[in-house]
Amino acid sequence: MTTPLVKSLIDEEIEELPADRMILAFTHSKWLGALSLAHDAGIPNVHAWSGRACMCGEWTVAYEVKA
Repeated sequence: MTTPLVKSLIDEEIEELPADRMILAFTHSKWLGALSLAHDAGIPNVHAWSGRACMCGEWTVAYEVKA
C-alpha cells in the first residue's frame, strides 16, 4: 500500500507564483526579529509581507518580490 503525495502549502504557493517573482522568507524566534532580518536584507517596507506564520516558537515572514 502506498501513500499518495500531498502538496505542501509552499508547493501550492510556488505554483501560483508568477514566473517573474520569487519568495523571500526570514525566520526568527521573535516577530520583530524576523522583520529586522527582512529589513537588513533590503526589503523596503517590512510590514507589507505576503505571508507569516509562527510554528513551534519560530516566526517566519515571507515576501513576494520581483526576480
